[in-house]
Amino acid sequence: MPEAAAARIRQQHATSYRDALHPGPEVQAPGTPQTAGLRSGVLALALLTGDILVWMGIFSACLGLLHVFANGSNLPNASVVGIPLGVSLLSSWLVGAYDRDNDFRSLRFASEFLIAGLFATVFGAGLVALFGSYGSTRMASRFLLLATPFVFTLVSLYGRRVLAGRSDWDSNGVRRVLLLGSPDEAAALQRALELAGRPAAVESLDPAQATPAALSDYLLTRASAPASPDPARPGCVPLGAIVLGLSADPLLTGLSPFLVSLHTTRLPVYTWPAFWRQRVRMHDVHDPSTAWLFDRDFRLTTTSVYWHVKRLVDIVLAAAALLLTSPILLLAGIAVRLDSPGPALFRQQRVGFRGKPFVIYKFRTMRVNSEADGTTTTPGDSRITRLGHFLRRSRIDEIPQLINVLKGDMSFVGPRPEWTVCVALYEQQLRYYHLRHLAKPGITGWAQVNYPYGQDVDDARNKLSFDLYYVTHASLILDCTILLKTLYVVLGRIGGH
Repeated sequence: MPEAAAARIRQQHATSYRDALHPGPEVQAPGTPQTAGLRSGVLALALLTGDILVWMGIFSACLGLLHVFANGSNLPNASVVGIPLGVSLLSSWLVGAYDRDNDFRSLRFASEFLIAGLFATVFGAGLVALFGSYGSTRMASRFLLLATPFVFTLVSLYGRRVLAGRSDWDSNGVRRVLLLGSPDEAAALQRALELAGRPAAVESLDPAQATPAALSDYLLTRASAPASPDPARPGCVPLGAIVLGLSADPLLTGLSPFLVSLHTTRLPVYTWPAFWRQRVRMHDVHDPSTAWLFDRDFRLTTTSVYWHVKRLVDIVLAAAALLLTSPILLLAGIAVRLDSPGPALFRQQRVGFRGKPFVIYKFRTMRVNSEADGTTTTPGDSRITRLGHFLRRSRIDEIPQLINVLKGDMSFVGPRPEWTVCVALYEQQLRYYHLRHLAKPGITGWAQVNYPYGQDVDDARNKLSFDLYYVTHASLILDCTILLKTLYVVLGRIGGH
């Protein structure tokens, strides 16, 4: 952009910049830090007060149970009340439980809040043991230390989800996006949001088709729109975010100060990669850039201590799950043998961590040697046995994969392990497909809980977007989010395969 044009924009909107960045008491534009900050502070204080009342209510209820079942135990020491309460409130604050911009209905927040609640329960009990005292009711106080924070976590999380559903507390959901870029980029972003289950209306505006002054005027008008459309301006619908398309970057250099002011005072402005990463939570497989391959986060997926901790958790959980499900394994194995000729277990070579092949175990749900008739299954596939339909719907056919988890071939969470025949095909047609093997394959994964069962290369490309996001953002929080969403899928509360 010519320097003269950039200077004209800065001069023309000098007042707008000043009012947006440092609005005075007599000039309060919608959504400025003063009004939004006051509202957020009041709501956060209300939530904090509610949490304290809920915590004390649960504590009193547990104490009442002790009086009924423990022959009227004496009141515990004050440290049993104060220390766990403080730790619970602090852990809630650390995960953004009092932040108005947090989406309390998201599974990510639920995962963070549950982990924080577990931490508060253990850490609070440890602090009482080290620095407090139990008084004369040691055993009763132990019950209070464990029961109260646990129940508080569940009740507080449920309350926030209800509050978010009945009010505008969570402003984190983006309902309308303005893309500064080409119509093709807008269409791609629209499809990605729909695939990710985060639908939003995407408008496009090509910066090359407008003068800098007109573009800045338009953006300022849209950014200043009230929370609901103004009847006096029917063509002005409020925005949730502005996204800078890849094709628009060279055209917006002169508008950078103006876009920064919008981002810090009115509404968020995202670069193309940042919006995909933070909002869509997928990787753009069509992005021609290769810079993300050398990001530090990407490198950490193969060197982080997280993977060693995850392996330890996999071993403990898989061993416990196999022990608990052993009766189901026995009955299912007998039923499969009686239902159709062939072995109870299905064995197939799949591609695992870093491309190493391994043999996966599942209960057989199809006729023997049915792979010769096709590499994928379709609805109503005649190759599936009568019992196989039930085993697939109930996910019981997946239980033997716990053996693969114990052996180290798989994890509970990771990209779906694909048949070696399919992998050879996809690696020829899909760029970066081999990178999904940088994580151990899993029984469930980010692609499995966000995308239906795939049948062709296009489906594999869409699922690759989710797999690459997981590989580059793997964490304990994301793993817990996937496990929670898996429960929703299995229980039939939401669609998915």
